[in-house]
Amino acid sequence: MRLQFAVVAVLAGCAGNVGDAVDETATETGAPAEDAATEAASADDTGAVATDTGAPPVMCGVIACDEEKTHYPKLQAAYDRVGGEPKIGAPKDTGGGLYVHPWGAGRVQDFDSATLAEADAAADWAKTGYAVRGAFRDAWIAAGGGPTFGYPKEDERAGPGGQVQQFEKGCIGPDGTGGLDAFTACEEPPDMAPVLASIASRASTATPGTDFGIAVVWLPTGKRWGHRADVVRTSASSAKWFWAMAALAKNDIAAVQTPALPTFKDSNNSTAGTLIDLAGGPNAVNDFTSKTLGIPITQISLCGWSFDKTRRATNCSNLAGGDNFFTPNGAASFLEKSWQRASIGKAKGDKLLEWAKLSPRTGYGGWVNTQLPSSVRPEVHHKAGWLPTGCCSAGYPAHYNDIAIAHTPRGSYAVVLSMKSGTDSKMIKTMEWSSCVIWHALAKDVADPLTACTGP
Repeated sequence: MRLQFAVVAVLAGCAGNVGDAVDETATETGAPAEDAATEAASADDTGAVATDTGAPPVMCGVIACDEEKTHYPKLQAAYDRVGGEPKIGAPKDTGGGLYVHPWGAGRVQDFDSATLAEADAAADWAKTGYAVRGAFRDAWIAAGGGPTFGYPKEDERAGPGGQVQQFEKGCIGPDGTGGLDAFTACEEPPDMAPVLASIASRASTATPGTDFGIAVVWLPTGKRWGHRADVVRTSASSAKWFWAMAALAKNDIAAVQTPALPTFKDSNNSTAGTLIDLAGGPNAVNDFTSKTLGIPITQISLCGWSFDKTRRATNCSNLAGGDNFFTPNGAASFLEKSWQRASIGKAKGDKLLEWAKLSPRTGYGGWVNTQLPSSVRPEVHHKAGWLPTGCCSAGYPAHYNDIAIAHTPRGSYAVVLSMKSGTDSKMIKTMEWSSCVIWHALAKDVADPLTACTGP
């Protein structure tokens, strides 16, 4: 069958010199010239399609031709431009047939590793056919293909974060995991520095004396912004996400899932200790975050966890006086690694992100979600942490954190919000408002994200 395809490929292109010329005059025996002309115009036997201009006929085999032997020059040009069979293989029947066939408002032809496509649209871009190749084709089909996501408006090209391709109803580009996804736009994110500065200014007014730290990473490109993002902060229960990932690095999913479910859902301190134990103890957790993930010990550090039994690390940093801590930048780096499924693989990484959707969607412990659109909340991965006023020891300052991966139609992002030393209720409200502002700024769905959310 492969050899048959190779022969067809030779016949399929625009080959005007294939075959002998047809004598269109009457024969010496008196045979009507009409019979010869009819034979020359017929494509039933040879596939040759006559033209109205007198140009040599196009030999229509399979490539860029439909079953009725109609040739599609835009698809032929796309085939030639992409490099032909050496680059995309032979024609392949994926359900619509081997030949050019309709699919939504246009036509396609499938090959081993690409689909050639031309739209019926009247716009200038539709004057050309395009190839949708490899993983781009997979993502296009997952998004609904021609009937739902529309036809390609360009070939694959370099864009923010890697290769991108524009379609009628959006684009396909890097999702930050090493894979591709469909978005409304593939472009650089807006500059979040002025937004974070405005958030910090508003926060200082809403809750005087509060130390507010923020870190944001646009996951498709790795672009980062921060406000006091290198200041050490007590990690509280937000660190339980770190420990779950470290436990998965050394165990199968089934062994980790039992303690992970109550740790994320209820922030259970006993099962969080079990995660540390499964990782090999606090020293092993620190080795995982610092050596395996490459996040400096001065940005994430586990010094101890004494629920049910004493666990003390000998390799932690003392920057927080013996407390467990992260910096917003360190936690954001962890979220980026988690999104990439770094070191634990796709199956374990997917399960970890699934567990991180068990934490509250709104209200106490669900601060990053509370003011987000209701359609967005169910898919946010996050883990809050808190040490309220009066917790733990006399004079200990209140700490409120939430670390999250959230999604917009333009792409996903990681966000770390941390507040300490302020009034509990005001810090919580400020975090809820801040998360909402950041989402709308990155989604670019409102004129002024600072006024789109309920402020503290």
